[in-house]
Amino acid sequence: MISTRRRTGAAILAVAAAASISVACGSGDIEATPVTTTTQPVLTGPEGVEKSPEQQATEQATAKVNEFFAVLAKVESDPAVDINMLDSVASGKILDQLKANVNLRRSQGIVSTGAATVADAFVTELQAPKDADGNPIKEEASATLRVCIDSSNYDQIRPDGTSVLPPDRVRRELGKPTLENVAWPDSSGWRIVSDAVTSSGTPCDAP
Repeated sequence: MISTRRRTGAAILAVAAAASISVACGSGDIEATPVTTTTQPVLTGPEGVEKSPEQQATEQATAKVNEFFAVLAKVESDPAVDINMLDSVASGKILDQLKANVNLRRSQGIVSTGAATVADAFVTELQAPKDADGNPIKEEASATLRVCIDSSNYDQIRPDGTSVLPPDRVRRELGKPTLENVAWPDSSGWRIVSDAVTSSGTPCDAP
């Protein structure tokens, strides 16, 4: 762990703090980098049939993970950006830890440069409440994903121009975030709330 951030209990925070993702560093709307998904279950019927609640939740949660890194990158790369933008992608303790990490680096004049990508992501657990007819209903939804973050082109720079990150760091790191949506089936309600990986630097091929 580097000395310029607080230690946390979630690997997605470790990625965010020690090798966080710079997807959209400019001004204006954030465009999330497309996520490659693999090993997804078959969740829909024949072509032309409306997407099932399960597929809607899968796509929404996967998109929110990508948005999470994009928003974090925007906040990290420009200290003038409102840190409360993070409220749109995370909640609870993980949100508090994220803001503490960002504020610590801002106080030290550290900014992010370059870009990392979500190299792979797929849902491993899913709850998408629906009625007997298969229609989504207003109950809390949740999803757990397995994601691989490639930070090969990402760096954090001190005011003197030197890098904060160790040159031998893991460049492709595993995360297992859990997301909740208390506004389901409204797609805007998804937030990252925790991560099951507790050690930073866990390679993507780890169990």
